[in-house]
Amino acid sequence: MNLLARQNVPGMAARVFVDKGGTSQAETCLAYCPPGEEKASDARAEFGDLVLYIDALSAPYLQDMKIDVDRHGSGQMLAIKAPNSKKPARPPETFELPDTCVGLHVPHGTPVSLPAGATVSITQALGGSFTINYNGNLYRLAPDVARGIGLFSDVPVFETPADGQISKAQCEDALRQVYDPEIPVNVLSLGLIYGLDIDQESGKVCVTMTLTSPTCGMGDVIAADVRDNVSQVPLVKECQVEIVFDPPWSYDNLDDDARLELGLI
Repeated sequence: MNLLARQNVPGMAARVFVDKGGTSQAETCLAYCPPGEEKASDARAEFGDLVLYIDALSAPYLQDMKIDVDRHGSGQMLAIKAPNSKKPARPPETFELPDTCVGLHVPHGTPVSLPAGATVSITQALGGSFTINYNGNLYRLAPDVARGIGLFSDVPVFETPADGQISKAQCEDALRQVYDPEIPVNVLSLGLIYGLDIDQESGKVCVTMTLTSPTCGMGDVIAADVRDNVSQVPLVKECQVEIVFDPPWSYDNLDDDARLELGLI
């Protein structure tokens, strides 16, 4: 294609990726890709004379994409349309880490540096965080870490209630976005939440919760997720989380959704 040939680089290709895929801020990007700069996890596609590399993390958002050449006067510009870029999509099951990042070793909670280029598989993608498998070990990627390597999830954004009061329902919805890294069930359905107290005057929310086991190494992480998620609810100025073990958690705490998810009914 003339557009690539003008770069005077033999074998010049193009690479397409989606920034902030699955969100309302998603942008589909097309960049020149000299030989050797493609990633091992990229998918290669050919459109006539055009060689295109597709970013593995972006592939779910590039379904039904169309590529064309826009002509402006004597110039040409590659144009790509990705109608699904802003729609929530399941992330790829296996991909290559684009950058070094820190994951928390499950279930101990120990921070571990995961190298760029490592091939990992996603075992859980819920509530904005991701659990990945690398060399047979599980690691949790916090929402900010996940976003840093291009992983985004469909976490709801709350609207401010018209009555100017903190909504208990929104707080509960925020709790439904917090998951145990090993169990695909949210903390509310697991029965980990013992109390949710809202002080409308001060804007403070107090959450009393427990863990499935007193020895759970991820307890502080889960509690931090609870605090961070509830703090995103409109009008909440502070969220305090207290972990207790009396009464101890048991399977009787599970709601019907959790029992169904875990195959107990």
